[in-house]
Amino acid sequence: MTKLTLREASRLISSRSSAMTKGTGGYQFEAELQTRNITPVLEAEIAAMRAVSELLRAQLTDTRKECERWRQKAERLTLPPPAPAPAPEPLRHRRWWQPA
Repeated sequence: MTKLTLREASRLISSRSSAMTKGTGGYQFEAELQTRNITPVLEAEIAAMRAVSELLRAQLTDTRKECERWRQKAERLTLPPPAPAPAPEPLRHRRWWQPA
């Protein structure tokens, strides 16, 4: 079985297709694939992409778990809030010639 890339498959389809105009102003394409059947190739590509998708999904799940673990550790190690500062003594108004 020959392996086609997506680009080669699209060129194969476009080289064997014909377009007819519709009455609505658009085009209707008819692809003629008589010499090669590219369905197995496309199914293999889809299967490979699904495998990659599953691997990426597993990595994302692991990363989220690790992030949650680090978040919990950071919350556990945070410093307690600082104690409130004592209220300042009220200022006495004194004149410049009076001793402190």
